[in-house]
Amino acid sequence: MQTVLQTESSECGLACLAMVASHYGRHTDLAELRRRFPISLKGVTLEQLMRHAASMQLAARPLRLELDELSKLQMPCILHWNLNHFVVLKKVSKTWRGVTMVTLLDPAIGETRLPLGVVSKHFTGVAMELAPNADFVVADERRKVAIRDLTGHVLGLRRALVQILALALALEVFAIASPLFNQFVIDEVIVSGDQDLLKVLVCGFALLIVTQTAIGLARSWFLMRWSMDIGLQWSVRIFAHLTRLPLSFFEKRHLGDVVSRFGSIASIQGTLTSLFVESALDGLMAMLALGMMFMYSPKLSFLVLAAVLLYALLRWAFYQPLREASQERLILSAKESSHFLETIRAIMPLKLFGQEAERRVRWQNLKQDVINRDVKTQKLSILFKISSTTIFSVQGLALFYVGAELVMKNALTIGMLMAFSSYAGTFSSRLFSLVDLLVNLKMLSLHAERLADIVLEPVEALHEQETDLHRFDCSLTLKNIRFRYAEGEPWILNGIDLHIPAGQSLALVGPSGSGKTTLCKIILGLLAPSEGEVLIDNVPITQIGLRAYRQLVGTVMQDDVLLAGSLQDNIAFFDARAERDVVERCARQAAVHDEIAQMPMGYQTLVGDMGSSLSGGQKQRILLARALYKQPRILALDEATSHLDMNNERKVNQVLSQLRLTRIMVAHRRETIDAAERVVGLQAGKVVELRPAQPQAAA
Repeated sequence: MQTVLQTESSECGLACLAMVASHYGRHTDLAELRRRFPISLKGVTLEQLMRHAASMQLAARPLRLELDELSKLQMPCILHWNLNHFVVLKKVSKTWRGVTMVTLLDPAIGETRLPLGVVSKHFTGVAMELAPNADFVVADERRKVAIRDLTGHVLGLRRALVQILALALALEVFAIASPLFNQFVIDEVIVSGDQDLLKVLVCGFALLIVTQTAIGLARSWFLMRWSMDIGLQWSVRIFAHLTRLPLSFFEKRHLGDVVSRFGSIASIQGTLTSLFVESALDGLMAMLALGMMFMYSPKLSFLVLAAVLLYALLRWAFYQPLREASQERLILSAKESSHFLETIRAIMPLKLFGQEAERRVRWQNLKQDVINRDVKTQKLSILFKISSTTIFSVQGLALFYVGAELVMKNALTIGMLMAFSSYAGTFSSRLFSLVDLLVNLKMLSLHAERLADIVLEPVEALHEQETDLHRFDCSLTLKNIRFRYAEGEPWILNGIDLHIPAGQSLALVGPSGSGKTTLCKIILGLLAPSEGEVLIDNVPITQIGLRAYRQLVGTVMQDDVLLAGSLQDNIAFFDARAERDVVERCARQAAVHDEIAQMPMGYQTLVGDMGSSLSGGQKQRILLARALYKQPRILALDEATSHLDMNNERKVNQVLSQLRLTRIMVAHRRETIDAAERVVGLQAGKVVELRPAQPQAAA
């Protein structure tokens, strides 16, 4: 049964389904299940899991049981864990001391074994048995991720490979010739005592060493430059792809996990450039060395071949444990990184609530989990290293013993034995490198699968095309908009029909959780409706393209942020052609110019991380100035004035009312609602007209 680790924070249930299905022969991955069974950030219920299992031709049987009844379940099965998680029960067994141990496959951390007493603290008493029905199909539905799919086209690759391989081939010629020098010196020079010949040989081979060093330096230089160039091209391409992914991709993942997956680029690149290129000619060199070895002694050659075969078998035996250990380490490290980043971002509330110690303990536990996983990995690595060293040492001892016998029988000279020993060392080291390369390339599938979660994720459908944006009056129409985050969940929006004429200001009100922000995101194209469409001047926004549509829109959202830089940079959103007078005009319209002018550096005042050097009201007004800098035709404000005092809010509303903008304001405050020409409310997923626009305002 394959271990499937969750990618999104809420897909543990899907991961458990994938693991149980793989036990019965239907291998699939999370990307396929995520496509078939979309889930929300809230996770999945047992009822939804049963429906998903039925779609996979797995008959589900939910149970409530006591802890001592776990061993009676049909395994593998799914357990409800910690009230908010699902794990797979793989096995229940007893140790020789009589302690009951439970083996679990946890989508968050991998395989783990826990005593029954620890399980009792987490198991909720709810389980679900799964068994294939008559229509169950054994198949492998996992997507095959090729490295080329992840890298894309690499400029200059062929020329760089030719240069590096040519230099590497030249180095191999010197490696083949060096043992012959040792043999000639021992058998000819030392025996005859010819000092003149020795000087000639030393000078000749010294020149070869200088040449060899120069070629090695050139190869290392080319390899370094090529590696850096490839790394830059690849990182830029994937970062560009990452920024084009839809908002929902980031909402369902922890920040540390995204960073960890992006970091897999370095691991893949390191193997494909350094290790692969340096080992590209190892096969050829090994064959040449093996040929020279058989010319000297077939008997000794078979001894070396046996040692290499033992090493290959040992490497393969350690592959799966090391792969699982590396996979778990990546997951645990991502969780620790997410916790660390989240702690830094939330340092103010942590101090106010006095939770620094609790947060530190949780981080320490996560860090300890990473260290414990590293210890287990190091134990495996140490055991492998000792075993491989033993094989190499036994090979050397066997060569010394058998070779000495051959010398005493005059089948070999001492010089020939020394040359054979050099060729044997070359052959063994090159074959060991090739075996390591093959294993590391296979291990790359771990990083490739993680990186594929970014690279193979579909980007937003921007539909780039030429269009004249000035032709739009910017009236908005919502036709039968329905939305829910996952199948089986209640509809957040259930049949929204709304028309907003160009230039009208509309306040969208309703209780918290009624879907106001969700509707605003759908209007902006950040979320795709489950049903229905959004039109601008009766043209679907998907038809003109989201990028073009967003050029018409200015926004201030609830969770908007400022970036590190000056106030001018943030208002102009780092526009390289920003004009100071335009920036000031937008700041005046947002009623924040006077406060900026009083700051020591004015518009060049630096903004701290996330705007931490500003008050909440100042931050909101700078965000509003940033929205106005786009010169939008549509302005969407989601609680954009919630931190403003009444005086500044009145100033802002007066300025906005004089601009010819189609305004959509998600609001709770009476002042903002009163400033709108029209007020609509959201109730039970429907739009209710609370205050229609006056005829003159709608004209």
